[in-house]
Amino acid sequence: MNERRRRMALSAVLHVVSHGVAVGYCLMTFREPNRALMLAAFSCGMASGAVGLWAAKRVTTKATGYRVSFTILLVTLVMVALGAYWDGGAASPTTLGFVTTSVFVATYTPRLRLLIGLEALTVGTYLAVAAVGQPARPGQVFIHVAGMLVLISVCATQARVVARQRSQLRSLAALDPLTGALNRRGLADFAGPLFRGCRRPGLSLLCLDLDDFKLVNDRLGHAAGDALLQRTVAAARDVLRAEDAIARIGGDEFVIVLVDADQATARAVATRIDAAVREQTGVSIGWATAPHDGDTLETLMHSADQRLYRMKQERHADPPLRDGHGLVSSRPDVLGA
Repeated sequence: MNERRRRMALSAVLHVVSHGVAVGYCLMTFREPNRALMLAAFSCGMASGAVGLWAAKRVTTKATGYRVSFTILLVTLVMVALGAYWDGGAASPTTLGFVTTSVFVATYTPRLRLLIGLEALTVGTYLAVAAVGQPARPGQVFIHVAGMLVLISVCATQARVVARQRSQLRSLAALDPLTGALNRRGLADFAGPLFRGCRRPGLSLLCLDLDDFKLVNDRLGHAAGDALLQRTVAAARDVLRAEDAIARIGGDEFVIVLVDADQATARAVATRIDAAVREQTGVSIGWATAPHDGDTLETLMHSADQRLYRMKQERHADPPLRDGHGLVSSRPDVLGA
């Protein structure tokens, strides 16, 4: 959302500045024909940019942002086309407005099809001005269009390289490098919008803690401990759905976010995860469900942690039973209920 608003604000400022430059050109050449009409057109363009800057601070959805940006773009193209037509056609200095618009579209339009459509509209508008305005010098329209296409290609290619690198950096910043699970930042980015205000019912959270993980590191070495963490995440993912997520928030502490899962579903998933992970090591799991146990990510984690802690206390007070083969038997309090 913040990135979208920043992009909209930058677009609006660019439109205000470019139309302001055109207004300055009209004032410097005020003795030439049609300057009053051109001033009115470019002033409207500045006003649309100012409205876009105001809207950028209040936009709440992607669709609204696209509508506002597209409206400002259309206004800009119309005003630049009218100004260029009144100033003599394709040879007018005001046609540079088409260049700045095409560069901005190439730099900040993420979708390729939308980019091609908007650039075709921009170049087509310039060609329409060249067709209906006063004849330009031979080759001028060709050079102008060729230059626009080169700038569009270079800017679009570079923008996509930067966007890909930025996406990779965001992924690295949100993932635990050892297990591939989300880290604390990734957990906040993933779960924050889902839990904000608990607008969607049936969001659940599991807190998972490996039993005696320190002993594994002490007796078998850190390589064995790392391998155990990786196997634990893999086993949990086999149980989870594609829309769910697992995050590592500590040495052997994990948080699992279950989307559209009520209390019964959360406890059932916890039971399946317990069975899968216990093939590797002992595990304790606490659960919490919104809005019954809290209305934010933090309160749900606190509730799940409390259940997990009570479960550990009960296990220390009453050690788990072992069968004749020395294996730990499943207990009814596995979910910390």
